[in-house]
Amino acid sequence: MKFFKTALAAFFVIGISVSGLAQSEVESGKESPKEESLAKDTKKANDYFEAKEYFKAAELYKQAFSKAKSRKEKSDVTFNLAECYRQMGDCKSASAQYKRASKMKYDAIAQLRYADMLRCLGEYEDAIIEYEVYKQEKPGDGKAEEGILSCKNAIEWMKNPSRYNVNNMKDFNSKGRDFGVSYAGKRADDYSVLMISSMREESEGKREDGWTGERYSDIFMTESERKKRGRRSPRGSKSSDAEEVKWSSLTPLSEMINTKEHEGNVCFDSRMKTMYFTRCINEKNVKMGCAIYTTKKMGQDWAQPELVVLAPDSLSSVGHPSLSADDKFLYIAGDLPGTRGGRDIWVTTYDKRKKAWNTPKNLGPKVNTTEDELFPFAHDDGYLYFSSNGLPGMGGLDIFRIKVDEEGMPTGEAENMQYPINGNADDFAIIWEKGGVKKGFMASNRKGGRGEDDIYSVYMVPLKFTMDGVVTSTKDGTPIPQATVRLDGTDGTSIIVNTDANGNFVFEKDKLNEDVQYKINVEKKKFLNNTADFTTIGVNMSSFEFVPSENIYLHSMRIEVKLDPIDVPIVLPNVFFDLAKWDLRPEARNSLDSVVSILNNNPNITIELRSHTDYRDTDEKNKVLSQHRADTCVSYLISKGIAKDRLTAVGMGESDPFVIPEGYKGYGADQFKAGDKLTESWIKSQSSSKQEVANQINRRTDFRVASDDYVPNGPVDKPGEVEKPKEDVKPIGEFHTCEARDNFGKIAKQHKISVVDLKKMNGGLRGVRVFEGLMLKVTKDGDYTAWDADHYQVQLRDTMGSIAKSLDMKEKDLRDLNDGMKDKDLKPGMWLKIK
Repeated sequence: MKFFKTALAAFFVIGISVSGLAQSEVESGKESPKEESLAKDTKKANDYFEAKEYFKAAELYKQAFSKAKSRKEKSDVTFNLAECYRQMGDCKSASAQYKRASKMKYDAIAQLRYADMLRCLGEYEDAIIEYEVYKQEKPGDGKAEEGILSCKNAIEWMKNPSRYNVNNMKDFNSKGRDFGVSYAGKRADDYSVLMISSMREESEGKREDGWTGERYSDIFMTESERKKRGRRSPRGSKSSDAEEVKWSSLTPLSEMINTKEHEGNVCFDSRMKTMYFTRCINEKNVKMGCAIYTTKKMGQDWAQPELVVLAPDSLSSVGHPSLSADDKFLYIAGDLPGTRGGRDIWVTTYDKRKKAWNTPKNLGPKVNTTEDELFPFAHDDGYLYFSSNGLPGMGGLDIFRIKVDEEGMPTGEAENMQYPINGNADDFAIIWEKGGVKKGFMASNRKGGRGEDDIYSVYMVPLKFTMDGVVTSTKDGTPIPQATVRLDGTDGTSIIVNTDANGNFVFEKDKLNEDVQYKINVEKKKFLNNTADFTTIGVNMSSFEFVPSENIYLHSMRIEVKLDPIDVPIVLPNVFFDLAKWDLRPEARNSLDSVVSILNNNPNITIELRSHTDYRDTDEKNKVLSQHRADTCVSYLISKGIAKDRLTAVGMGESDPFVIPEGYKGYGADQFKAGDKLTESWIKSQSSSKQEVANQINRRTDFRVASDDYVPNGPVDKPGEVEKPKEDVKPIGEFHTCEARDNFGKIAKQHKISVVDLKKMNGGLRGVRVFEGLMLKVTKDGDYTAWDADHYQVQLRDTMGSIAKSLDMKEKDLRDLNDGMKDKDLKPGMWLKIK
């Protein structure tokens, strides 16, 4: 927990005075030795510890250890020295002293702190072991399980980092502590000016802070210039990338703002006219407390700052102001009465009649813990971002976010921003540009920095996609050159390319966008058209590869689209019939639905739908039976809207025995080899079990393309029927891709449908909660036939195994179609590809 190594430690040292030995008593229940029995150096060190002068206290504790009068005093000195190092953020030194105190049988709290420090150092496996030791000592304390969970999460997050890049801003970081950034342009969307809190040598406050041993902090300003163009970036430019910008040397604000005291952590109102900042006052070594001040811009300077009264007295300290985008809520951090732990986050509103801010309200246990919650940032995305060392994290301060409601209060659960925004060091004070979470800044004391605390740019790395494919013939697998490939996306994308001599086609990364559903349509003369689809929605980050030279995450996809030549009959899988019957089985209907899709995708073809029988019974009866079966299939296709003049029912009888082709994967594939012709004589030479399988294969249904130049003649009425009004063609169904703050009511209103209709169109939505990337049908009476034929909507308590079983497919095949999707990744309402 390295927070108190940061410069902002100084902003909260005022108003609370707890001695090291008294703290030990509170945490461990141990009784402190009487003051008069302590060595002189121990007494002096305790005085500095009580005043939170940890830098000076640590030096004295090191001297006091050898002079301690008892083993009890030695263990207390060791523990307090560890506490000093922890408060100063020196996790390595702190861990050594906590380990030493634990061996000296100080108390179980030393073991817990030792585990905490190992986590702070990023030694997660070792930390888990030490948390287990503490768990044995204090089996009822949940802090052990919380620490173990935090370490396991940290290991997992580092294996699977988020898509953010976090880079040191070397242009304006110093060897001192640089820790708080605010956008300070002329407008809220002007990111070309920054204000930074810093403890660098140029600070106005020259005194040494007793907590950190460094000088006081001031507020500085810097402006940006484009590195490539050598000029200042356009005002309000939202596309500016911190990596492409050169920042001017930092200049301090005037003495109207910067004084000999601590100043830092700035925020502005939405008009960028009023500034709020933190100031901590120390008069003749008597610390008066931290408070928030406000000032207005006056020409090139600022007006005399005025105190914002938020604390009831000087015993409480507040700081880290952040205004919501609409200026309605002011969030602060502090130790006001009612604080749950060290420092909590609070919210207040402005009373225009009284011209004063109302009494701050604690954000409660959804945000605040028994430790410290600091650096609130109210973003226009509906989330409050803050730092905590009490919530489960990777070590030290971690950055979290939580949704806030219309009253400015938290709702839901706090989310850890994970690695690489967070690490084992202190990560805090994040800010974002308006309109999203793609670019911003934060502070951290992670390894590799220039100073103790540095400013870092935060940049969401773009997700890019490529799709390359090959078009082949189902007859022999050979590639098909000069096929026309059309790509259509839900974002309006429409691109046409041709396959090369090897049947290959490519859609490069500049053609594909994130969060889009795509469909590929492939056409070639003398082949049946075919389609395939893919998505860039919700692709798991493990599927991407980072490309440093382009600063992108790239997901490369490949697909094979197979076309059926029109001169080869196509056998329909699962269109089988019971002996001497022509009733359609349920599975046969599903197979015939695929013929409907083929005919819809190929509106220029007519087909002969052919039914075959086995050799049993007479030729004449088999001919009649097969004709009945073909008629049944054609009637089904007509019921699905296919024009009857495109269909010819042909009863083949037993005249055309099936020949097992190369690569056959249908029914009985494991019992016969390529080239076997299932004639009556051949079948009778096989075992009885194989004979029945062969006869079933012969009782097949296939279709053959009769022509490829069909032109519709208009509707044809059935004899004796009264002409009916032409039915309206159903519109193509559209989807809504959910965003983080969507809800069913909002979505229904946006698409002018009722919530009841929305639920009906989407399978009832039982157990479904809106999540980012969820796709919902939103076109009432829309045509979703093609989509539903290729997709399955996940239901409550579904697993990949149960879904595969219900679809009569292998679970492995289902996973392969969906980028290796696992059960834990399933969410009710999401769509899976099934073809």
